[in-house]
Amino acid sequence: MNDSGPLSPLDNGCLSYYFDDLSISDRETIAEDVSYTIDSDDSSCPRTACSSIFGSGPDELESETSLFSSCSGSITKSNECLIDIDTSIDSTCLNIGKTSECCLVTIGKSVQKNNYIGVQSFDRISTRTIDNEDKIAGSTALILNCRPTQIPAKLPKEQLEHEKLYEEILKNAKKNESEKAKKHKEHLKQKLKNEERLANVTKIWAQEIIPNWHKMCHTKRCRDLWWNGLPSSVRGKVWCLAIGNDLLINEELYKSCVSNSFNKLKDSEATMNCLEYIHLDITRTFPHLGIFQQGGPYFNVLKRILSAYVCLRPDIGYIQGMCFIAAILLLNMEELEAFVCLVNLMESPCLNAFYTVNQHLMTSYFSTYNDLLKHNLNRLNTHFNLIGLTSEMYLVDWIYSVFTKSMNLELASVIWDNFLRDKDQFLFRVALGILHSNESQLMQMDSITCAQYLTKLPESFTSNVLLKSTTAIRMSIGKQSFNSLLVFNQAKCTQNSLV
Repeated sequence: MNDSGPLSPLDNGCLSYYFDDLSISDRETIAEDVSYTIDSDDSSCPRTACSSIFGSGPDELESETSLFSSCSGSITKSNECLIDIDTSIDSTCLNIGKTSECCLVTIGKSVQKNNYIGVQSFDRISTRTIDNEDKIAGSTALILNCRPTQIPAKLPKEQLEHEKLYEEILKNAKKNESEKAKKHKEHLKQKLKNEERLANVTKIWAQEIIPNWHKMCHTKRCRDLWWNGLPSSVRGKVWCLAIGNDLLINEELYKSCVSNSFNKLKDSEATMNCLEYIHLDITRTFPHLGIFQQGGPYFNVLKRILSAYVCLRPDIGYIQGMCFIAAILLLNMEELEAFVCLVNLMESPCLNAFYTVNQHLMTSYFSTYNDLLKHNLNRLNTHFNLIGLTSEMYLVDWIYSVFTKSMNLELASVIWDNFLRDKDQFLFRVALGILHSNESQLMQMDSITCAQYLTKLPESFTSNVLLKSTTAIRMSIGKQSFNSLLVFNQAKCTQNSLV
């Protein structure tokens, strides 16, 4: 057997079909393996040695062929193949390479040399012969249909397993598609429902509440709608009405402040530094929007508003964080309205205390907040005390920017809605609501990680989650309300300062 040349499976028939995509080195390796199989066969019978090429002896081929007795076309081809193999081997047993080549040529009658174009295979399910030329590389042809006649057929058990697996794959795929379609349908249904609700709420605000503001703003219906957030189309108008204009700021005053601001800011080194701080902070205001940065459409507008405010209130000047307040106002209203609201908003007790750095009042607010933190979230308060995290480390940043710097703009807008609804105490209530929503995460962090996390909350934090947690916060301890606690702590601070 070793005297014959090595078998070249790359030259003919069905083996060419399987080896066409192999690299040259892989082909040589496979050819050597085939030759070694023939040469090393222990059987003295050349019939067995030749059949090693196909992975089974002629007897096994005959046994497997009998399984498809109903397939007359395939049986004929298989019998012809076996007869030719026997005849060729008996007559040319000294030249096994030629015998193998003859066998391959006989088997591959429907296969062109080095160019497999597909064969006729039998569909066991529908008992018909089909052309699998287009399905050679497809999973359907390999699983559901019989193998080509030139290679051994699957065992019945293997065929059934493959068919069962294929059916399971199809079933799972259909199930996934059905679930995906169902979720998509539910999403569209919910989206339509939300849009209808928003349209109805917007109509109520525009036609009923805003035209009759002073009568409607304190009604239960108005406050209930207000709590869930204002429609963006009426938000600016409602904010203007809620803030009011007790200081009687008008357009003439604003224009005067704008025209005088640049001259006054150049009078001293301090005011020049103030102008530089404004310019620097504007470029860092909502950078993801790209409208307040240098060259953006709102850069000069925001700069005019802040410069005019510094000109109007030089006793307060510009403090970092003020640009975020002016920016969110400007996003919801016109330039003059934003300036009017900024000036009046800065006179609210809490913001005025922080922006004027009134230590006495700031301490009173911190003490009141700490009392409420211990009352509502005692376990988290204990953890903060253990890791050394004080309320000043995160609360100051929240107050100075009214939360606009620490979270996404949509969530910050909802907080602003309710801040203007409930005034200063909501700032501390929503602060406790944020801690309540994130209590499990914060309990696992150290002081630095906690401060970083609270300074910039994750984008996934939603208004629904926050409002639900905020609702659970109680702003009173016993019979003492927030304002009562604040007055008590103010008196306590005054007493301590006198001692």
